[in-house]
Parts: sequence; structure tokens; C-alpha cells
Amino acid sequence: MEFGPICAQEEGSFPGFGHNSISEDCLYLNVYAPLSTQCNAPLPVMVWIHGGGLFQGSSSDYDPSALVKEGKVIFVSFNYRVNLFGFFSHPAINQEKHDRGNYGIMDQQAALRWVQRNIDRFGGDSNNVTIFGESAGAISVAAHIASPASTGLFHKAIIQSGGSPISFPHPSVESFEDTGVALAAAANCIDQSPSGLRALSAAQLLAANSVPNGEFGTTRFPFGLMEDGAIIPRNLRQRFLDGSFNKTPLMIGVTKDEFSWFQGMIELAAGLTISQEAYPAILRHSIEAASKGGFLGVEVPPTAFDSILERYPLSDYPHPARAVAAAIGDAGIIATSGRRSARVIKKFVPTVFAYEFDVKDAPVSWPQVSFQYGSAHAQELQFLFRGFHGASGVARPLSEAQQELSSRMVSYWTNFARTGSPNAGNTQPILPLWPEYEAAEDNIMLLEAPQPRSASGWGQRHHMDFWDSFYR
Repeated sequence: MEFGPICAQEEGSFPGFGHNSISEDCLYLNVYAPLSTQCNAPLPVMVWIHGGGLFQGSSSDYDPSALVKEGKVIFVSFNYRVNLFGFFSHPAINQEKHDRGNYGIMDQQAALRWVQRNIDRFGGDSNNVTIFGESAGAISVAAHIASPASTGLFHKAIIQSGGSPISFPHPSVESFEDTGVALAAAANCIDQSPSGLRALSAAQLLAANSVPNGEFGTTRFPFGLMEDGAIIPRNLRQRFLDGSFNKTPLMIGVTKDEFSWFQGMIELAAGLTISQEAYPAILRHSIEAASKGGFLGVEVPPTAFDSILERYPLSDYPHPARAVAAAIGDAGIIATSGRRSARVIKKFVPTVFAYEFDVKDAPVSWPQVSFQYGSAHAQELQFLFRGFHGASGVARPLSEAQQELSSRMVSYWTNFARTGSPNAGNTQPILPLWPEYEAAEDNIMLLEAPQPRSASGWGQRHHMDFWDSFYR
């Protein structure tokens, strides 16, 4: 199968990603359909939004064959502008039009409008569209849930390990203007008028933005989602808390060891491993850096460090790096993107399903480091998109037990797309019942191999009540 070019981005951000040529002419869309169906009715549509930190990635990295064949759905994926081409603010550009800054989200909305107009020609049901994504793709899904401009373009949503607008206040498009001016200056742009900025080549801009920016950054001049008042509403966090968002059935979840992947990337960048003796100091530094850098969504006071160290003793983890990763991941991803989001949205949306992916020996999709990743960020992708190779560039086979879990996950995801419940439409009698999320029970589906199981007490698994205390 031949794909179009991927959107302009720095080559080699993660080895193994983005095998196709890179071009600014990149807004291509892919449609997959079953070869034949016994059903005359239109099929449910699943629209995938790829991840990559909003600065890299493409739709061609994901093979949806299992979802399409086993789940009998129409699958759509697409490219959207990333890096500074997808998310950029500059006073000269902002004065031109009202909807500015979030160009990557605008691309996604254009793709969703295309689906509404055309998917019936491929056997899809334009009235039964599920958007889903992982990491930055999940952040994008949350943006569509929040955006009035996305109203009516989808009917269900799945958030996999994505940032939480409930916990993380997004800056305004105006607050990023100085960053845009600095980036243009770094690209040696003397005339910072709209025409002068547009005269810069993609290569010039990427080169100016390619210097790593600290442990939790990926670019010299980082951009991301911005509250612009048009595509992304102002006061986004409060809108969620008030129930002012697109209310659709939701599936939301995380992986058990979310931050171990990021911790591995930090180790590779620094060239250092964490010893037992250095653990307390590294943990303190990591908490401070993540807190001040906005990764936790709140500033954790230094006085809390002893309590954090007490909750994450080395004896509970196979490696000091995993202990650091557990603390940062629990605070910055699992408690926020997972549990807190589920609780807030559940107040306004009756149908919410929550999960945690926990396969300790899942095939490793990332460069090897001094510790085992565990159930790291994005590890669930190879269970939905079989053959997904991550940054390793090589697809690793699933064990027999993992293949069983993969089949069940495909059924859960496609059942949800079909009916709004991972249980309904089930053709596998061995598919365990997945209860809806209830805050009182704090219940989730643990996606373990070979057999998933429901469990209560999600917060107890990750010290969430402790982390939640900083947000009150």
C-alpha cells in the first residue's frame, strides 16, 4: 500500500517512525474497509488520530487490519500538520484571522468533515463515527470533545494515554506570540511580516527549532494546543468542569507504567543510569523539573518530597529509574489523563468506560535502556495495530497469551465504536464483562494477558488520592 508524504517534521525524531518522504504537501487521508460484508447496513466508522507529541508522526505508522477484519468497521486515518507548522503563534499571523494557532486541529476537523460528506461511499455510517487516538492523538481527541467547531463531527470518543485539559491549563494563543517571534529570529528572519515569515523554507524553520529544550521538552521553541477562542475555547479547564463540552460516550485509559518510556528517553539523552544511592536526589530533581515545567499540571511544593519518597520506596520497583518513572507517571499522566478526567466527564456523560493496560512482558517497541519498560506509554498500540513497531523499527511478535488479549481488545474497541459499549455486539462468549466507570467504586478494566478482568480501587494502585490533594 502506498501512502502520501508525511507532514514536515524533523527527520529521525524517533527512529523507525515516518518512513515516507517529508513534504508540506502532506494532508492525505486513508480509508480501510472489509473486503466483503454480510451486512447491508452501513458500518461503524473509526477515525484514528496519530500521536507523536504534536511535533512528529504520521498515519502510515499504523496498520488497522485487525480492527477492520475482525471488528467489521470502516477505519480512517490521516496526516495533520505537526511541529511549528501545526501549532504556531506570531503577532503578525494572528492579526490576519480569528482562527489561528491550532492549525493541526483545524486539519483534523477538515478530515472529520470529509468523513461526514464521503464515508457512505465506502460503506460507512456518517452517523456513527468514533474518534480515537493515543498520546498526542488522545490530546487531540480531548480537544475535539471541547471544541464547538467539532460538534456533530463524531459520536463517540476513545482517549488513550492523552493529556488532560481538566488538569492542565492550556496557554492562550497570545501568550505564545513571543515564542513565535524568537523562533523567526533564530531562523534569521529579518522581515517578520506575514509575507516575510512565509518566505522561510520548512528546512529553515525546522533547523531553528531543532535544539532539545530540557528533559521534558522536544524542541527549542515548544508550541502546543492554544486557547484561541475559536478552535480551542477560552478557559478550557473550566468548561470541562462546568460540563460545557461535546457529550458523547467515552472510553478512557492508560498504561500501568506510562512514564517509563519517557524515563528511558531521558536516560538515552543524558547517557546516565540511576543508582540506588542517587535515587532520592534524582527523584527530587525529577519532581521539581516536571512540576515547574508544567508536566504535572500543578506545582508540587518541596515540602511534599519526603511524602513522595515514602510512597515510592525502591523496594517496590525493579530499578531506581522505574521508581522515578512511577512517581512522575502517576502524578502527571495516570491521575490526570486517566482517573481525574473519567471522574469529571462522568458527571455529565452517563456512559464512561475506563481501563488500564498492564502486560509486564509486552514486546518492547522502544530503544533498549538499563531497565525493563514494563507496560510503558504506547505499549498497547501493538495489541490494536498488530505489527506496530514503535521507534524500534522492527515489529515484535506477540506471545500466544498476548494474541488472546489482542483479540479481546480489538473486540472491545470495535464493539464500543458500534454501540457505545465495549460489551454490546460481542461475538466472543469468552469476552469478560466491562462495567461502566463509577466514581464510588473507582472501577476499571485491567487489560492483562490473556484474560482482562474488572477491578475496583483504581486510585489505590497509583497513590492518586495523594496526588489529587495538590489540585484541590
